[in-house]
Amino acid sequence: MSNELTDKLTAEFKKNLRDILDERKGITNPKRLSKDAGLGETAVRDILQNKSTSPKLDTVQKLAKALNLPLYRLMPSMIDQSYDELETLREENRLLREVSDQSFTSMDDLRIAAIERSKKK
Repeated sequence: MSNELTDKLTAEFKKNLRDILDERKGITNPKRLSKDAGLGETAVRDILQNKSTSPKLDTVQKLAKALNLPLYRLMPSMIDQSYDELETLREENRLLREVSDQSFTSMDDLRIAAIERSKKK
């Protein structure tokens, strides 16, 4: 994932941020939250008014910390995406271990075995 959020994650983040600020009306205002997060004083306002179209992940993390919330409260889909990526990596690792346990006479044999294995998926 890049440093900037995808459109789907950005929309989810903005909606959840608005909901949390609505829940905490009178306790947390955008200007104060921006300062608490170590951002420019208009950062949260700009996000909520779509002046900041794709906030950086670092910004979201700072806001979650300032709100005393885990990141998944602002962006639950990001956690689901991370689990999917982790499962893919586990499967690739398992296949590599399985292939590397076999003895091959050359690197070409190893490459051919990997190609055959991927076709079986």
